[in-house]
Amino acid sequence: MAKFQLQANETLVGKGPMSLYQKQGLTQKPFQGKIYVTDKRICFHMDLSGTVLMDLPLDKVSGFTVGKALFVTKVTIHSGAGEHYTLTGFPAKKLQSWLLQLGIQRL
Repeated sequence: MAKFQLQANETLVGKGPMSLYQKQGLTQKPFQGKIYVTDKRICFHMDLSGTVLMDLPLDKVSGFTVGKALFVTKVTIHSGAGEHYTLTGFPAKKLQSWLLQLGIQRL
């Protein structure tokens, strides 16, 4: 099981439990884990296995969008390569502030 580790000269901005949605067939399936936002990258590690589902350098992030699914806030991080990572969970509002703090624009 891989644990999140800071790289040299990297500072943790925020972390928290969230769900990352990934395509499974025709639907999106939530994976439980933790989001880690640093001054250099955004990572998502699954809780059970420690599998890294997202490790995105900040210079590859094109922005983020915010939406609602019923009463749940979802934050979608967009990469310059056209990938998108949709996250939900208690720290969704904190995630938005961490991203803005790092200069990532809301689209």
